[in-house]
Formats: sequence, C-alpha cells, structure tokens
Amino acid sequence: MKTLSLEAFRTKQFETVVFAGGGNRCWWQAGLVEGLSGSALWTPTTFVGASAGAGIAVAAVTHKLRASLAAAVERFSRTPVNVEWSSLLKGQRPFVLPRIYPDWIQSFLSAADFQTLKASPIEVRVAITRPIRFLPTTVSTAIALGLYSTEKFWLRTLHNRLPHFFGLRSEHWVINQCANVDEASTLLLASGAAVPITPTHKVAGRVALDGGFYDNAPLPKTQPASGDTLVLLTRQKPERPQIFESDGRVYLQPKSKVAVTNMDCTDPVGVQRTFDQGLLEAAELRG
Repeated sequence: MKTLSLEAFRTKQFETVVFAGGGNRCWWQAGLVEGLSGSALWTPTTFVGASAGAGIAVAAVTHKLRASLAAAVERFSRTPVNVEWSSLLKGQRPFVLPRIYPDWIQSFLSAADFQTLKASPIEVRVAITRPIRFLPTTVSTAIALGLYSTEKFWLRTLHNRLPHFFGLRSEHWVINQCANVDEASTLLLASGAAVPITPTHKVAGRVALDGGFYDNAPLPKTQPASGDTLVLLTRQKPERPQIFESDGRVYLQPKSKVAVTNMDCTDPVGVQRTFDQGLLEAAELRG
C-alpha cells in the first residue's frame, strides 16, 4: 500500500468504480459521486457494487441520487425506532429496515428509471453471495457473519479471503440485463440481504445472501488494467491515508468518520450530513 497524492489522483481516469457496502455509510459514496460527476476524473464504464453500495451505483446511473437521498431523509424522519418488538406477536420480523429498503429502491428504480438503466453506457454489476453448499442457509449465514467480523475488525483486511475457503461463493449479475424492473429490484434486495435483520431473496431460483458477506468491496471478476479501478470504501480507517494504491487499484475512503451508523433508520440528519461530507470531499478532489 502506498499513499497517492491529490495531484496524482487528479491525473487518473477510472474505467471501473467499486462501491463497497456499508448501509447508511454509503451516503458518503452518493455525495462523492454526485460531486465528481462531470469532472475529467469521472469516465467510468463499469460499476461493481455490493449491498447498499449497489443501490447507490444504480441510483447514480438512473440520475436519482438526490431523489433517493430525499426519500431516505423523509422516511427516516418519521421512523422513531429501529426495532418494533410488538411485531413478534404478529409473527413478523421486528426490524424496520426490511420495510423501508424496498421503498427506497423504488425511489431510484421505477419502471421509467429501469429503461434509463437499460440504455445506460455504464454497466452495473451487482454482487451476491451464495451460501455454502449442503448446509442450511441459517448455518451459512452464521458462518458468513463470523468470518466478516473476523476480517473487518480483527484482521482488518481490505478484501475478505476467508469466505472462499469456507465454501461461500460470489456472483456478479449485470442489473442492466435484467428482464424487468421487478427482477432488478429483487437483485438489489438480494445483494442487501443483511440476514438476520432482513430476509433472504432468490436470484435465478437460488437463495442469495448479502453481497458483502463474501467481499464488502467486490472486485471485478476480470483483472482490469493497472490504475483504472477506483474502490470507494465507506468505513474510515485512521491508519490508512484517504487515497492510496494497492495491487494496481486506487482506494478512496472518507477523510473522517461519517455521521451515521450503517443500519440506523432513525437518523435523517446523519444521512444528510454524510451525503454533504461526500460532496465536500469531491470538491476537494476536483480542485
């Protein structure tokens, strides 16, 4: 890993942009992309995203980043709690997030937006994780969560390695090629299936788990040319510089810790502040 200066960063033209997952932390990505769009830096032809990062990537392609932000702020403004325990008495999940997430996807992926997505020159690849074969989904999920926590908080790796050795597998689906808007929405829901908080969904008839369970920052399946891939992280790590290079890729993280936690549905102010932080840092990057 080596630090990349602002001057060196401004000479880059990125063909592939990777959107790491991170729930509400992805609003930093949204502000950053909104601020970079139209600059000489911003010439991507491929987006790769996992979980909420995949949603932000699609919202960018459908030109609905601000509309999706407004939808989240409005919904969070009238959501007092993240868990409604009384729902258990009705046999329902007590978590509020699964009720909000599908509505949020509709804010940037309506039937009309889907046609914009289909016609876009930017290909959006959405990452999902397939459970371990021959094990119940619940067991695969428990293993995936344990491995995710181990790598992110103990080993502090940039990209997960352990899930592959335990039999989890990653697949990337081109959402532009989905047959209809419902199929596209289901793909995003599957990629963001943060079990056990949210339910699982099926892609091509098989259960899929959160794309970030395999790798929170899903790398392209084919190795791109050195230096033309930008990875947008969402968790600020003080021990790393804001911009750095590793294995021929450029990584960009927030300059400071963002104002939100990843799955808090009650903090509209934090969501707006996180988006604004991305906008401000994009202006600094553009110069």
